[in-house]
Amino acid sequence: MRKTVAILFTAIYLFGATEASQLLKIPVLVQHYYEHKAGNSSVTLYAFLQMHYLGNDNDDSDNTRDQSLPFKTMDDCCFFASNTLPPQKLQLILIDENDVIQKFALLNDASRFFLSPEDIFQPPRSC
Repeated sequence: MRKTVAILFTAIYLFGATEASQLLKIPVLVQHYYEHKAGNSSVTLYAFLQMHYLGNDNDDSDNTRDQSLPFKTMDDCCFFASNTLPPQKLQLILIDENDVIQKFALLNDASRFFLSPEDIFQPPRSC
């Protein structure tokens, strides 16, 4: 049941938000191919597809029919709105290497950084 619902929602999304709805026009493509085949029996499927998608169609009398073929026109089936921030100004600050002053902190107490095991581990004391 979950798989069926997932497939259904995926199909609804694909046909509604993408150009996959053009696949529903495939029967029109087949019917138009048979119309060309009836007019000229030497037309192959490859020649038909090349004529309508890659080259110039010599027969302009069926231009409205050609435009109803799949992937010939864009349907603009949906509108995507997005909120974007306006571009921000980019400010670059160039610093000359000679102007950089390096400051180092000098610590005279070397024992702060070196702890010996005697400092941590001590025997218990009695108060």
